[in-house]
Amino acid sequence: MPRATQSTKAQTWKQHFADLERSELTVAQFCHSIGCSTPTFYHWKRKLAESNNKVAFLRVQTTDAPSTAIEIKLPSGVTLCVPLIAISSISDILEQVA
Repeated sequence: MPRATQSTKAQTWKQHFADLERSELTVAQFCHSIGCSTPTFYHWKRKLAESNNKVAFLRVQTTDAPSTAIEIKLPSGVTLCVPLIAISSISDILEQVA
């Protein structure tokens, strides 16, 4: 059976945290229900909190041509085209695709 990638594991743990919030279980009860240890639960909670606080510097390339949108090329190869009218939403957009 293939091993899960870090991003797959992260998505799984994000779902676990959301499930716990909706439940009325304690952390220990929830961990028992999904078959993990409490230390593993807190490891992933800390790991995901740290990943949300990472700051990265990316190369910015500008042009003299007027534009109505900003094009963002992510390291994954994905290119986003964000209208200038939505410039205040860039952090929310990036959070959804990261």
